[in-house]
Amino acid sequence: MIKTNKTKIENPVCKRCGDCCKSKTLLKHCTDEEKEAFKIFYIMMGEDINNKKCAFLDFKIGLAICKIYQERPQFCQDFYCEKCY
Repeated sequence: MIKTNKTKIENPVCKRCGDCCKSKTLLKHCTDEEKEAFKIFYIMMGEDINNKKCAFLDFKIGLAICKIYQERPQFCQDFYCEKCY
């Protein structure tokens, strides 16, 4: 998450492109602790982090959908998308 004065900024208009669910994007914005959690998360799901996308990312009618949106990890909840502006 990109932080401004340690305050979370809400995403005003999500375009549902799915870029936020790509490991390259998430890892770029994670703290070291979150990166480790992300790697463990992939291992627990039996996924290779080099797959370039989250195991729970899906697309329906061309729009990104998170299969575990209600239970998604904190680093996903806090992610700030610069494309929304």
